[in-house]
This record gives sequence, C-alpha cells and structure tokens, in this order.
Amino acid sequence: MSSENIFFAVICWVTSLIFGAIAFCAFKRKDPMHFWSGTTVSPEEIEDIPAYNRANGLMWTVYSLCILVAGILSLYSMKIGTILLVTVCLPGSVFLVLAYKLIYKKYKRTSDTTKKRDLSRPKTPKGLVIASIIITVIIFIAMGFLFYYGEKDPEVSVYDDRIEIKAMYELNIDFSEIADISLIDKSVSDIGIGRRTNGYGGIGGALKGYFKSDTLGESIVFVQSKASPTIKIERIHPRDLYINFRDSDSTKNLYNELIAKYH
Repeated sequence: MSSENIFFAVICWVTSLIFGAIAFCAFKRKDPMHFWSGTTVSPEEIEDIPAYNRANGLMWTVYSLCILVAGILSLYSMKIGTILLVTVCLPGSVFLVLAYKLIYKKYKRTSDTTKKRDLSRPKTPKGLVIASIIITVIIFIAMGFLFYYGEKDPEVSVYDDRIEIKAMYELNIDFSEIADISLIDKSVSDIGIGRRTNGYGGIGGALKGYFKSDTLGESIVFVQSKASPTIKIERIHPRDLYINFRDSDSTKNLYNELIAKYH
C-alpha cells in the first residue's frame, strides 16, 4: 500500500469525522439545527424540533459514511476512491441542499395551528429516507464492483510480439522487453513478494499492482497469493512480472503458450 493511498484515505477519514461531528451535534441539539454557516433557525420556525434535528443528523450521518467508504476504497484503488469522493463532494453537495430544504419544509411551522404533528411518533421525511437508501445502495455497488474485479483472475492475451494483461491494471509487454520466462512451483506468499506500494490487495487473496521487497526489489503482480505455481517474467527494465490463476492448470497452460511464442 503506497503512502499516497494512505494519505488520501486519512484525509477522507478526517473529513468524515468532521461531518460525523456535525451529525452528532444535530442529534444532541435542543434548539433547531441550522444548515448554512452564519445562519440560524429560530425555535418559532420549527414545529417539531427533536424530529427536525434527527432528520438533519441522519442526513449528515449518511454524508459522513459516504466519505468514510471513499477512504476505505482508496486503500485498494485510488481511482475508485477518488471517483466516489468527487461524486460525494459535487453531486452530493446538491443532494445536501435539496435534502435540507425538504427537511425544513417538512417541519416548518405553518400558520394553521390546528394541524399539529403527533410528537410521540416523529417521522423522517420520506424523500430523505429514499435518498439515504439510494446512496447506501450506490456504496455497496461500488464496493461490490471493487471486490469482483479485484478478486477476478486477470485476462491475459498472448500475441506474436507482446503480452496483453487486463485486470484492475492494464499492461502491455513486448517480447523484446523480456529477458526470461520461468515457472516457479511456489505461491507469491512463499516467494515473499513484499509489501504493496500501489494496487489491490483484497480479503479474497488476490494481489494486483506494484509491490516491493528487499530480496526481489520492485515487481508487478497479477496473482492469487496462495495459488501455485507462479509465472515469473523477468524484464530487461525494472519490475519483473508475476502471474498466476486460481486454477494451476490454467497457469501452466499460459506458461506453455508464453514459451511457445517467446521462443
């Protein structure tokens, strides 16, 4: 895991804590929560202050969780984490404004004093609930997308002059760059691939991206960490390449295809 990934994630988490603190304040406030900086909402404006504050607290909680998830995803893929953060910050800001207006309209005191809410059963605006559900679904879809493509075996195509790899990282290697191709009867865990500097290292055992160790130096891997054997492609330039699949026969078939084309 690279320092850039960690730094980005920490920024997301600190930001999430800030919005989480706003949510906490909304839940605990006795007077009405305001939205815009420098503005106030008087108690006379709101008919049901506790319900109004709870709705605001829920809104800020959802927003905080979205940023928290963006930080988590960025540890595995900076691209996905950044996309989610930008989505939360730009369209998400519009959502916040619309959601708050909906909350304010829902709980604004009307001139008709004969129509009062049942304070024993405060209700959250339906629009806010629906929006919260949609955002939660989007978060889970993003996490599912990351897990699916992260754990999926790489797609490797062997041509007459090059190797093309499609995974979370796409890589093309000309045969002219290759010094040697070998089949190691070990997994990368046994080989000792080192620490991830940038890329994916999910809970399912798949490793994809850039790694560095004291013994092997810098390398690029597209592997299942516990699977064996492993194909090692030594390159003339830095960063050797390691590839394998869950199925050992698939790894051996790829090795035979590479040797046939390379020689």
